[in-house]
Amino acid sequence: CLGTIAKSGSKDFKDINKGKTSAEQIIGQFGVGFYSAFIVADKIKVSTKKLGSIEGLTWTWDGATGYKIEKVTDNIPFGTRIEIELKEGECSKFAKSSIIKDVISKYSYFITVPILLDGERINTMNALWTKHPREVTDEMNENFYRQLVKTHHQHLAPERPQYTIHYKTDVPLSIRALLYVPTHKVSQLEYAASSSDCTVSLYARNVLIKANAKELLPRYLRFLVGVVDSEDVPLNLSRELIQMDKIILKLKKILTEKIMSFFMSQQKKDRVKYVDFYNGYSMYFKEGICLETDQSIKESISNLLLFESSKLKKGEVTTLKEYVERMKENQKEIYYLYTPNRQLAESSPYYEMFKNNGYEVLFIYDPADEIVMSHLPQYDRKSLAPVEQWVKNEGSKLDDETNKGQSTNMEKEEFLTFVKESLGQAKVDKVQPSYRQSDHPAVLTISNVDHTAVRNLLRTGQIKNMEYIAFLKPTLILSMNHPVIAGVMKLKKKNKELAGLVLEQVYDNALVSAGLLGDSSQMISRINKIMGGLMEQEKSSILTP
Repeated sequence: CLGTIAKSGSKDFKDINKGKTSAEQIIGQFGVGFYSAFIVADKIKVSTKKLGSIEGLTWTWDGATGYKIEKVTDNIPFGTRIEIELKEGECSKFAKSSIIKDVISKYSYFITVPILLDGERINTMNALWTKHPREVTDEMNENFYRQLVKTHHQHLAPERPQYTIHYKTDVPLSIRALLYVPTHKVSQLEYAASSSDCTVSLYARNVLIKANAKELLPRYLRFLVGVVDSEDVPLNLSRELIQMDKIILKLKKILTEKIMSFFMSQQKKDRVKYVDFYNGYSMYFKEGICLETDQSIKESISNLLLFESSKLKKGEVTTLKEYVERMKENQKEIYYLYTPNRQLAESSPYYEMFKNNGYEVLFIYDPADEIVMSHLPQYDRKSLAPVEQWVKNEGSKLDDETNKGQSTNMEKEEFLTFVKESLGQAKVDKVQPSYRQSDHPAVLTISNVDHTAVRNLLRTGQIKNMEYIAFLKPTLILSMNHPVIAGVMKLKKKNKELAGLVLEQVYDNALVSAGLLGDSSQMISRINKIMGGLMEQEKSSILTP
């Protein structure tokens, strides 16, 4: 019946023929296609004859508002034949074999009924996603993957997929999904260029609904290649309305949960392979944490992140979940430290306090990671805290406890005043003594904003030189027992100018350790002056009997 050719009769067909055929065999047998001929045709003729019948019927439309139905007694073969006389001009291109082949390959390549063009079958590949995962071999997956990527990502065609996600369920929606992770390691340039890409297509009963259906998955999973098929998606779903469709939204939620669960399982199953995958695609997950507003989604993505840790050897990585499992009793925060590399992390004055107190610290080396951590306020009800914040809060408390047993004499008070005056109000708001054992002469904390925000402003050039320091209200914590500070106290009595230069260098060193030094050009000339002054000091001591 041509009047209901766009109605999906799959359910009725199954009810009538229960037990006679599988669902896969009737997928795509009902629905779309015929009425699109009216767009390109001047005339359409449909001839049909039932098997065993003597006569058949023809339905003819000549471009007017009506149509004609006639009985045919000629010796026509059984079945149905549709003849289309194309309009002249643009529509005539649909008579070309190459165009017809492209249309079939794009929209009906996986229809189970053979489609022949000039005697050659076009749809030669089976819809692998309709099969049970155990029925699909690695070779079948590789061939199908290459078929998918050759259109949009030709450079990926020679590769095998790194991961294959084959998902099949009927509850709560009918879903047949076959998704691949390319082995190719994505460069920063490719990542930036892929912001609007999507290579997952939406099918319904093997009929293409939308290629590159970016509505199916969140942006941070756009690196996946594959197919999603659902019988619950209406065949007449408008491309304009697909983003708001309730079924699509539900489908997206189910698929996302399944994919994230898959990556979690691979993380546990084969850490070495997962690390290789993570190194190629971690930037997508980090983007997701920064852009998503739902905390539960942020935490779900953060389960996939990997970090080096102070508790592990260089090159070994851990997850946030594993870190939480190792946390000390009564520890309420997850600590992390940003530095350019492991060596600087382990020699950082901020890490020193954690090391001495037995706390584990996550090391991050990429500036982008620091921004990601600032967008992840919590994980498993534990706050994520940069080590500088802990030093400012808890470190000050430790200093207060340690300093209680120290006598404050006039000399030390005068020295602290000298330090503040030498550096100036623009550079330091407070100077605080510390009597804890330390390998570093000084450490810097700031009050108004966190270190992450300031470092990001420095990297992007939004603040320059030292114009921002006064706003930060920095506190310089001096290790009074450190040889450098003890030496400066003595040097002050002999050469205040040289002592002041040394203090400025100590201050800049503290800025470097904090990642807050925007311009280091003045350090060279100052170091030269310090070395020259020390040489003069040494010369004087030799000449003085």
